[in-house]
Amino acid sequence: MTDLYDYNTLLQRVRENLPEKISTRERFEIPKAEVIHEGKNTIIRNFMDIVKRIDRDPVHVYKYLMRELGTAGNIQERRLVLKGRISPSLIQNRIENYVRTYVICYECGSPDTELRKEGRVEILVCKACGAIRPVHAKIDVRLGRMVLEEGKVYNMDIVDMSRDGDGISKYGDYTVYVPGTKKGEKAKVKIIKIKKNVAFGTKVD
Repeated sequence: MTDLYDYNTLLQRVRENLPEKISTRERFEIPKAEVIHEGKNTIIRNFMDIVKRIDRDPVHVYKYLMRELGTAGNIQERRLVLKGRISPSLIQNRIENYVRTYVICYECGSPDTELRKEGRVEILVCKACGAIRPVHAKIDVRLGRMVLEEGKVYNMDIVDMSRDGDGISKYGDYTVYVPGTKKGEKAKVKIIKIKKNVAFGTKVD
């Protein structure tokens, strides 16, 4: 006779009652921003593809990027045209920040969420686990959060160069400046100083 309250039996019953969308969910991946420069403008060629994948209002994403990048721009068909020359790594970082803030559930890590507005407050509602939170609340998303610590060594990809000739790496929400490195290089970097989302490191052998 099967014990109705046996752990394995209960687990099987839960799995059988899961909605198909949740039980068969594929890995959530955001299309990488296809960035090109035309004259003094920067263009995200697949902007609408990204917006469609994360299931958000194009205007909402557009306004967020304008604010975060400190520039102006406009949507042209499937592209987003930005004023000025902006590095692809910075654009990709801001898109990932948007997804962490406005798409991913902080409880279960599901992207199956809905963005609602109640008065002046934007609310993120998870369709998978039912979690609800205002998006301005400072809650750490559990999925993929990366934290730097002073004195520790990290493997980093140098993705850009500063005006002073220092290599620039991205680590989660951090921009890391590493003197003596070049774009395209992989380096071991010891973090010397951290100030908010900016860090300074030194290359180590």
